[in-house]
Amino acid sequence: MGSMPNWFAKTKEMAAFDRYFSMVDVDEQELRNRYLQALHRLRGAKYFDQSDALDTEWAGRPNVDTDLRMSLDGHFRGDWVHHLYPTDPDAYGATGGRFWPQVPSEDVLDRLRAGTIFAIHKALGDSELVSLGRSSDYRDRLWTAERENGIPIDDGIRPVAMSWNCVAPAGENFFEVDALRGPSVVEFAIATPRPFGHASIMNMADDLRDGLIDLGEPGDSES
Repeated sequence: MGSMPNWFAKTKEMAAFDRYFSMVDVDEQELRNRYLQALHRLRGAKYFDQSDALDTEWAGRPNVDTDLRMSLDGHFRGDWVHHLYPTDPDAYGATGGRFWPQVPSEDVLDRLRAGTIFAIHKALGDSELVSLGRSSDYRDRLWTAERENGIPIDDGIRPVAMSWNCVAPAGENFFEVDALRGPSVVEFAIATPRPFGHASIMNMADDLRDGLIDLGEPGDSES
């Protein structure tokens, strides 16, 4: 997705997210449990280091460990947030990743976290939010669009579908999220500038430069 030829896209990671937060393989109660587990995970400082959706949906892949490492540690770390942010957030929180160096890594993570939480809350429905202790003020603000559109907010749990929308030219600092409950699904949208393109091994080049890859000393037999 480095060149991002389309303004509207779904990555393989987003497709796994959609399937995990659906009722394709689980019933409504298990989907609810997945949402609650995700909300708990999102309270952690490094919630982005692991993905239950990828762990579950990619479990049958022959090279799953490599796929997970390349997705989380070779794509998200580096392309979406600065490649050194996970190890030193204080130093690199104000610096962006390769896709959007002008958008601070901490902004990317804060907005993704907020958008995911709001999407899950909308998927759970209003009565579940009451049971979770969410205040009436919060719920009034959360459901503004649904009330204006006449969408029921308390008629069962909904799946979530995620999309990525390039809504601004490369180089701008636009980065927003939105979540809307509909009759059958909650739509979770991430809106960004078009990414800058990068070569497929730029993540390795960055890590080599910053000492995260150690090639050691050349052996005598090497030429």
